[in-house]
Amino acid sequence: MLVTITSRFPLLWACVLMAACTLIFAANGVAGVADSRANAARFPSIESIEFSSAQIPSQVHPFLFITKQDAAEARKRITQEEYIRAADFLSAEADKARRIAPGSIDPSWWGGVKDKPWSETYPVIYQKTCLDPVRIMLPGYYAALKHAIAGRDEDLAAARKILLHLADYSFEFEHYDVGMNYAVWGHYALNAYDIMFDHFSAAERARLDKFFTRMARAVLKNDIYWIENAIGGGINNHLAWHKMMLGCLGVFYDREDLVEYALHGRRGLLSLLDEGMVDDGLWCESSLNYHFTAIVPMIYLAEALRNTGHAEDLYKITTPAGRNIRQAYDSMFGVLFPDGSVPPIGDAYARRIKLADEFTYVHAHKAYRDPRYAWLLKNADHKRPELLFIGIDTKDAKSPQITSRLYRDHGYAFLRDRADDDYWNSDGWCAFLTFDKSGVHCNQDKLSLMLFGCGKLLIPDVEAKATVPHAFSAKVQRQLNRSALSQNTVMIDNRDQRGIGKLLTLVEFKDSPDEKTVTAADYKGALYEGVKQSRTIVVTSEYVLDVFQIAAETEHDIKWIIHTIGTPDSQESSVELKPADIKLPGPGLWLRDFRAATTDQPIRLEWSEDSVNFAMTMAGAPKTKLITCGYPSTDEPDCPTIPMVLMERQAAATVYAVVYQAKKEQLPEIRIKQVEAGPDRLVFQVTSPRGQTKHLIPHLPGCG
Repeated sequence: MLVTITSRFPLLWACVLMAACTLIFAANGVAGVADSRANAARFPSIESIEFSSAQIPSQVHPFLFITKQDAAEARKRITQEEYIRAADFLSAEADKARRIAPGSIDPSWWGGVKDKPWSETYPVIYQKTCLDPVRIMLPGYYAALKHAIAGRDEDLAAARKILLHLADYSFEFEHYDVGMNYAVWGHYALNAYDIMFDHFSAAERARLDKFFTRMARAVLKNDIYWIENAIGGGINNHLAWHKMMLGCLGVFYDREDLVEYALHGRRGLLSLLDEGMVDDGLWCESSLNYHFTAIVPMIYLAEALRNTGHAEDLYKITTPAGRNIRQAYDSMFGVLFPDGSVPPIGDAYARRIKLADEFTYVHAHKAYRDPRYAWLLKNADHKRPELLFIGIDTKDAKSPQITSRLYRDHGYAFLRDRADDDYWNSDGWCAFLTFDKSGVHCNQDKLSLMLFGCGKLLIPDVEAKATVPHAFSAKVQRQLNRSALSQNTVMIDNRDQRGIGKLLTLVEFKDSPDEKTVTAADYKGALYEGVKQSRTIVVTSEYVLDVFQIAAETEHDIKWIIHTIGTPDSQESSVELKPADIKLPGPGLWLRDFRAATTDQPIRLEWSEDSVNFAMTMAGAPKTKLITCGYPSTDEPDCPTIPMVLMERQAAATVYAVVYQAKKEQLPEIRIKQVEAGPDRLVFQVTSPRGQTKHLIPHLPGCG
């Protein structure tokens, strides 16, 4: 469940669907044997949580997320050129804290909500347990940071006022999301309390201790609910946020049992690393935009443990399965498009992100001094005030090595015509094919293609942007964005794909000098009963070949779908299109401005955006109905639209064979035709200005 706050707060760009995870193991430094304490799998007692700062060992504050030494370094950096944007942002937020009218935190709204089904209360829960407290707490947190640097009384007064105002928050509300929502703003409140600790009276500290006691009990209660009810049946980042908040409170209040539970307890952070990572460190949820949603809270606790010299260093721990936090940061380089952007697969909420936007690479670089992290940060535009306390040095920057990649566990394949330094910020191709299982935050996107070239995402996985605050539960997300119509795949009989609990079949993956190829298939009709499918992508330096085979015993309505750059009005077609009264059921009701034509001949379509020209040429086939329409960019009725193409055939078996081209100049003519069909291979011939090339494609039985 993604939360759309603002781009200023990248830590808040994700909330999540429900799930749970399983085994609990732990090791410190290197992989080790399972911890018997974890095997006991007992929860801390909710009633045993009672915080009292008067009873904990004396500390020099701040010590948890930032230290006295960090503040001293920040005072030096605040006037340095490379930190000016962070300093200006901090000053603006501290000024906001002085002007803010916090507003009521009266819990009476809960009376009209608590008896409704949770599925109906996502928006109000999000508003009251996340958005409203975040709006109040963040300026106070920044004012506290400013006070740590400059020591100004006005910043201290503003931050104190805000934190004490929130100290009456009841935490009585119950819902799937509340544990994570409390943690999202709770760690800011704890940081501010730590920074200003010496400026509260004993009575005020007692009041704040009760506030954090209520928070911890509410988070633990929510965590227990997730685990004991196996919500969603899988692994999810909510659990990481719960454990982070409990672990940080444990460090602050010297409650080692809470730290132990956060790391080694049921569904603890180490078990999340063990069970939640796939391939070389990608997070298991079926959306790359969610990758860091589980990792970011781990970093918060890692910082607290390291700052306090705790015996367990989360930056260094490797689990029995060989997993560690560093893998999460390394693995994301392999999925990037040439411009450093992350493929918007699965629930992305119409949000395009670049890896450089992920602020916690600053923490990772400080911990591991990896030159690739420095390269990423060198290309970042961070204004987060925390940068003043952490510092940044990119002198050792070195670009990551990259080539075509196959992620067998996740079900992702990336084909690239260039490698290493020749790839980054280039006009090179990157084709991304998914054969993933239906995991958390998946869309109906199996055998879907995304294609990047000439510096643009030419064929994107699209979503209409929700204009309501809680995007996860928005009508457009439920009705349109997750449907097969929003992907670049094939739709059978105007129905969505069925959810599947396993990967599709990887038929072949080749990375040769002249061409890169991948084929994935649904041989058993898992997506559509009785319908077999396979898709082959071939990347060359000149063009990309896309062959989609479908085979069934009876006739079906088969629609091949893509979305492209440009605008519907700028589209050019080799076939004369006329306005058409086409009504597609369900998610199709969101589409508009249909035009159509039927032909047996090859079809060529072209689009342009900025200086990039993009074209697709499809081999001719009898009675192919070309349909173009506008896909809505948002959920508003009169919003601009994205070009969308559907190729419709009524058949039991058919092959869609397409060639894509992209250049910053006029595109030459290109032709494609099938020239051979054997039991194991189909042969397609592509004719271009460079000559004729034959491509061998694995044959889907019963097709072609």
